[in-house]
Amino acid sequence: MDMGQVDLRGVLSAMGRVAEATTAQELAEATLASAVAVLGADSAVVSQFGFSGPTVRSWPDGFLSVVDQITFERIDRVEPWPLATHTRGGPGYPLRISDLISRSEYHRRTVYGELFRSLGVEHQVAFSVPVDSERLLCVAVDRKRRDFSAADVDRLDALRRPLAAGAARVGHLDRLFTDAPAAAELSSREADVLSLVASGLTNDQVGRRLGISARTVDKHLEHIYTKTGLRNRTEAAARWHRAAEPLAARRRPVWS
Repeated sequence: MDMGQVDLRGVLSAMGRVAEATTAQELAEATLASAVAVLGADSAVVSQFGFSGPTVRSWPDGFLSVVDQITFERIDRVEPWPLATHTRGGPGYPLRISDLISRSEYHRRTVYGELFRSLGVEHQVAFSVPVDSERLLCVAVDRKRRDFSAADVDRLDALRRPLAAGAARVGHLDRLFTDAPAAAELSSREADVLSLVASGLTNDQVGRRLGISARTVDKHLEHIYTKTGLRNRTEAAARWHRAAEPLAARRRPVWS
């Protein structure tokens, strides 16, 4: 495999962000960074579909404006974009434009004439990762000059495993907080501490994982218990495992 296009440092950094993500927003941003680092791209977009409609982030910043998003959705309703259909409702494994339609047919598409041509999207590969039974991350990575290779597609397919693990953790953490509304007030660091403690780590282990002292972990726990109504780490662990059961039962397969 030619690894010349892979930004290894960027991949490892993005994977660290995926592992540390405690919210769907953090996960989406880390997913976007990891896909770009793995492939080498000119642009990329990640869309989260879920409770309150789609939320879209793009790279570079501002690549896809709100007007562009509205334009795409308008066209997609009339002339469905195959990669959007594949990621939003299909199995979600990585797929290229060139796997579905010829280049000449692509250039005849309304979405190309009204949007993609001006954005410089000549080649695209897309995939999706479920966060839970009701939320989905859809990722599209673009290039201007050359198509994505079979090796590129394989890399994205391999990337889906750690992304799926990070997504499952975020979905799990959200379910952990379902019956504790005050948990929405937790800081990002407090959410990290709670998820690690609830998964069975000691204060020393949590501190080493997060680069803080065990005493600081204990201070975070005091604030967490006050905000969530949890009384101790045993209750946190119990709620963690209760949250996992319905998620595991309901989540659809990630790989086909």
